[in-house]
Amino acid sequence: MKTIIAVVLLFVGISAHAKNPGESAMHCIEAKSGNGEVIFVNNCGEKVFVIYCGDLKYAKKRCGDGSNGGYYTHSQNIAAGAEGKIHIQGRYRYFSCKGSIGFGNGGTYRETGTDSVECLER
Repeated sequence: MKTIIAVVLLFVGISAHAKNPGESAMHCIEAKSGNGEVIFVNNCGEKVFVIYCGDLKYAKKRCGDGSNGGYYTHSQNIAAGAEGKIHIQGRYRYFSCKGSIGFGNGGTYRETGTDSVECLER
């Protein structure tokens, strides 16, 4: 009986994972910068992810140094109504899509040129 419950809970947890509708979430994100940091505020009622790059304080990679020749170098998931923070020492660029991201791209977006992104349905 405990095994059945554990399997059901595992399935519910997997199916509850945010699906990516392939839509931009740029209208959801408010980027507030100052004092060497940027705070990304998710003003939408659903989870989004932000991909970003720039003169980050704790990273050597810069815009254009992403994996497989990509432009963006970092990412983070931000829950509905929540914030994410990065530490910067200068310029930064970002893009946001609805849904969530794991390590690496994983088919969640496609870079269509320098600093240009298409969110993918997943």
